[in-house]
This record gives sequence, structure tokens and C-alpha cells, in this order.
Amino acid sequence: MKITSGRNPLAVGVDYREEYPKVCYQSIQMKEAQPLPLDFTGQTGRCACFRKVLSALKRFAVKEEMQVSLVLPDMEKETIEQYMQEACEAGFLREQLQILSETQSLVSFVMEQTPDIWQHRVWLLEFDTDEIKATWLEVNRRAMPMLVKAGEPEYWHVGTLLEGSRDEKLAQLAKERFGGGPVSAVFLAGTDFNARDYKKSREEICFHRRVFLAEQIHARGACAAAGDQSGKKKYLFLNEQTLLHNVGIRSIKNGKEVIYTLISAGCSWYDAGCHTEMLLRGEDHILEFYFQSMMGGDPVRKRFQLTDLPARPDGASRVLVEAHFTDRYRCEVKVTDLGFGELYPASDLYWKESFLMEEQEDGHGTGNDL
Repeated sequence: MKITSGRNPLAVGVDYREEYPKVCYQSIQMKEAQPLPLDFTGQTGRCACFRKVLSALKRFAVKEEMQVSLVLPDMEKETIEQYMQEACEAGFLREQLQILSETQSLVSFVMEQTPDIWQHRVWLLEFDTDEIKATWLEVNRRAMPMLVKAGEPEYWHVGTLLEGSRDEKLAQLAKERFGGGPVSAVFLAGTDFNARDYKKSREEICFHRRVFLAEQIHARGACAAAGDQSGKKKYLFLNEQTLLHNVGIRSIKNGKEVIYTLISAGCSWYDAGCHTEMLLRGEDHILEFYFQSMMGGDPVRKRFQLTDLPARPDGASRVLVEAHFTDRYRCEVKVTDLGFGELYPASDLYWKESFLMEEQEDGHGTGNDL
């Protein structure tokens, strides 16, 4: 993992899909992420758990040097806001927190491995008492950047070990689901996959494939994502949280008209945002925003009129442009008048507008309930 921010940075992955979080961390001196052993006995509520996690992490770095990725049980807006609020109440800083889905954390983990691991399809099998949650992903290495695709989780009903047929059912399901194309690697969580209980399925799953036990894989994947804050990933993963539109604004540079990028597509819509100061030129006081889909097509143009802006000479009005997304397709923009020094003081004026991009149907694979 390449840690890219801070003087003594600490990357942290928090898998908070269950009652108590699982945590991994990695400093710049460490070769790989390590689990952080924590006892949450006596802790009540998520805020208390977040507070305990932060206290334990301070042994390795000051709070300001931490980058933290949270894996949540779902990606509903209310869930994200609730967990973020509780993490901040516990002492974390909003700007150091990143939200991931469990699939995003899996992709981050797999793409940190050597290319031979993800040369073909990769599966994650998460063992529970009577079923196995199976998720696959594959990489289109010909695309630039490489494109990662993941299937919806499948649930394989294999019964319990006490029922006696779990091994045979797993072997049969693996044969059926892995038989559609080459599988280069399989990661297993929640099991030791011992030869006594899983004789037949071990033979099927391990045949000409690399198989790994991968406990805390989501926390490790989140840690990998936290360690790379450069935004220059070698791959692009499209899912329901991926922002599909580049956001730009028409501007003048060296006397030529250009589209200045405010927000780049490819990140999670929840983390997308900008905070940019600009000088206004011309007398119409109109900003023109461009929304360009990464899937192609003509850009969507939206005009933003700054009504009642005080009269000033050309180039003597400075404004702050702030933009963020409230969902995958809706961008909220706020423009604030900053004036121009003591000659032209800032007014109390600001303008808000909401821009809606047309929704598109996306195919990310379909799941089967087995």
C-alpha cells in the first residue's frame, strides 16, 4: 500500500458492518496492515466504540495524521450521515473520514495484490453458520484505466456442519459457479477450511487456483483505500456509489476559454466536493457549469445567474464556489461574494442552485440466491 499524505501518516480501516468494529492500521514504516486488537466490553453505542478506537490509534500517530476509511452496513444517505456524525462526536475529523461500501473495500484489498492474483476472476467466500456469502470481481486490463466490475453478493445455502452435507453442497456450488471461466484466486473468511470438514470442497476450490484465508479482509481493504489519498488510482471501479459526472466551469486561461474541472468523476458521490475561489469577468455575472458523463455523450450545460451582485470593475469581484452531491445525480452549488480586498468589501450575498443530471441504467452484474 502506498501511503500518500501526512508527515507521519497512519492509514486506518474500520469495518463497522456489525455491532462492534474491526480495525486495521498501517504506518509508513509497516509493510502491511495489522489488526488492532480491541475489547469493547462495557462500551455502549457506536460513539463510545469510535472513541475507544481513536484512543487506541493515538498510540501510533496524532489524530491529525490519520486517514480513516469506514465500511458501513449499507450506503443509504441516513446511514452515512449517522455514522459520520457519531465518529465526529467521538473526536474524528470530518476531513479525515472516507466512506466505503463492503464491495469497495473488497476491490481495494484485491487491487493491492500482485497482478497475478486478479489476472482472472476473483471470489470472496464469507462463511456463516448455514450459508456462504459469495462475491466476485474481475478486471478489464485492456481498458485505460483498468475497469473493475463486481457482481452482487450471492448467498449459497449449504447448511451447517452438523447436518453432514455442507462439504458436498459447497463443492457442487463451487464447481457450478467457478466453471464459467478461469478463476485466479479465492479468498476465504470466517473459516479455517480444514481438511476434516471440507475435504471435497477443498479439492474443488483449490484445483489450479490460489486460495487464501483472509480474515478482516474488509478492514484491510479499507486500510488500503485510506493509505492512498492521491486520487490517482490505476483502476476505476463502477458501482452504485460512483460519481459518473465530471463537474467543470467555463473560465478564461491565458486569454483562451477553457473548462476548469471542479470535481472529477470516478470517486464516491458522497466524498465528491470542491471549494474554489474565482474572479468574475464580464458584466453579465453568469457562471456556466458543465456536467460531462464519463460514459460519453454531450455535456450538460447549466447557467447560474448571480443576481444583485454589487457593481464593480471587471475582474474586481471574487467569489467562492462550493459544490457537493446530495446523491449520485444531484449537485448542489453555493456561490458566495467575497469582494475584492478593502476597495470592494464583501457583501453578505450568496446564491444556491441545485442541478439534476439525468439518471442512467447501469449494469454491475446480477446476484443469484442459491
